[in-house]
Amino acid sequence: MKTPKYTLTNLLLKYIVKYETSIKDLEHTDLPKDLKKPLIEKLYAEDIDHLSQLVAFPIGYNTALKILRGQEHTTGKSKKKVFAGFRNAKEYIKKYNSKTALKPSMELAIHLNKLVTKGWNDDWDQGRIKDFSEKPNTLYDTWYELRDYYPSTDMKEYFNDVFRWITNNEDNTHKLVQFGVLVYEMIDKAPFFAGNQITTILLLELLAKLYGYNPNIVLPFSKSFNFINEDLKSAFKISKGKNDLTTFLEAYLYTTSLTAIETTREFTTIYKEKILKYPQMTEELNSRQIKIVDYLETNKKSSRKELTDMIGVSFMTIYRDLQELMDKEYVVQKGKGRGTYYKLKEEEKGVELKDEELPVFGEQEPSIQVF
Repeated sequence: MKTPKYTLTNLLLKYIVKYETSIKDLEHTDLPKDLKKPLIEKLYAEDIDHLSQLVAFPIGYNTALKILRGQEHTTGKSKKKVFAGFRNAKEYIKKYNSKTALKPSMELAIHLNKLVTKGWNDDWDQGRIKDFSEKPNTLYDTWYELRDYYPSTDMKEYFNDVFRWITNNEDNTHKLVQFGVLVYEMIDKAPFFAGNQITTILLLELLAKLYGYNPNIVLPFSKSFNFINEDLKSAFKISKGKNDLTTFLEAYLYTTSLTAIETTREFTTIYKEKILKYPQMTEELNSRQIKIVDYLETNKKSSRKELTDMIGVSFMTIYRDLQELMDKEYVVQKGKGRGTYYKLKEEEKGVELKDEELPVFGEQEPSIQVF
């Protein structure tokens, strides 16, 4: 594949540096399982929730969480099948690595498309590359209106060339830029009969994981695109009109780097508040007691009954947990009789988290290099 035309602006460089710095911080933030697992579940559910908004079929966070946990009805005629398919595709991506049989290629894209279109698209249309003259299934796709027409292009061959360009990287284009080019090409050509938008997001999640830019696939890229969807489409049109991908790449890298920063901040906040603030908490406390501390940090105070209902165990179990927390000086008891409540012991000053500010794409920045 010939290197597409774009200008490596200061904005692009800033976004790349912020993204890479955030990923390094994320990789060095070692959370224990009791704290890491619920946060990753939250991020996965947010990914499904924002995807539903992006494809114009909003289901809400609670339903997204149920789908993630397999607790929501997504069989029969349910229109939520697509989100169960997205969840299944993410499970595949979670296990994907450099030793997996399917390498970055159109065959891999076809496999992801099959996973995400199963159940709501006809069997023979799952993973099928459409013909030029065909009317596609535009359900769950708000990018399809941007596609162009390429009657003489062999889509399988064309995208295999794109994947080879990403894999071999003979021109030393930065991987984050390459991912942005792939997203642009998928929007521009929409090769599949159905599910192009969701397949594009899944490809991005997989490639970012494979090349070290999405550890544990925790970055909710659906959130990235949903955050600036209209701006992204405008940037696409500008780049298409100029035959220059700079504007689109700036928009794409702005929103994905912002997602990397925000996601990393969620991990580091928990680390600083739970690990640095209470250095021995995860060693001294059981999972219920950690939940009590988390709850009291958010709600400031609580009765024993509220904690019993919240955690879902017996009254005496909570009583013993609270006694241990008081003995270890995490919690203090206040009030008397029915007015008794519990709160955290006087908190030490937490470590302030430095806010990361990104310049907004579209601002005038000096050019660095033209490709």
